[in-house]
Amino acid sequence: METLTPKPFCSNKDQIKAFVLGCDPTGFDKNGNRLEFEYVFDIGKDKRYFAGILSNLAQVGLSLDDIYVQNLITDYLNTESTKNKAWLKIAAGYISARKLEFDQIDRHRHLPVFLTSELLTKAILNDDQPKHKAREFYENPDLIPLAPQTNKLERPLIPLYRHTAYRLSHQADYTKRLRELLRRTI
Repeated sequence: METLTPKPFCSNKDQIKAFVLGCDPTGFDKNGNRLEFEYVFDIGKDKRYFAGILSNLAQVGLSLDDIYVQNLITDYLNTESTKNKAWLKIAAGYISARKLEFDQIDRHRHLPVFLTSELLTKAILNDDQPKHKAREFYENPDLIPLAPQTNKLERPLIPLYRHTAYRLSHQADYTKRLRELLRRTI
């Protein structure tokens, strides 16, 4: 049986206010069997993979109806992203495809891209840009958005990490900054 890559999720392309970008679809069950999804983050089935992100989006006034969700690496890998020493190198080969995909939806490149992992920030920022740790963004909200000229997608980038330490319900200043940015861009 052929393995298909998960489809991007979008409920209405005419209503998109932001992109949400994950690392890759790779995940394994407790027995080490690879999990396979119809849509990225298993949206529409298993809530655990996207619930935290969705909760954060709700804090800034966005819902599933407002976003286009995709992974940078669309193919399944043999190792999960955080354990994969070759992940950044592999990711580099997918950036131009994501740029083209997003440009087909928003050719003016106004819509921001929410990055769900620090790995994505490292992969997408231009080589000459500082690679801030996750904590630095949340403690210094003025660092966002990462300007289009600083990254390979040439779009505003906003870290919105999945880790529970970065829940927007516990990040008042960061949440306030995101709301301000979204008011100006959407």
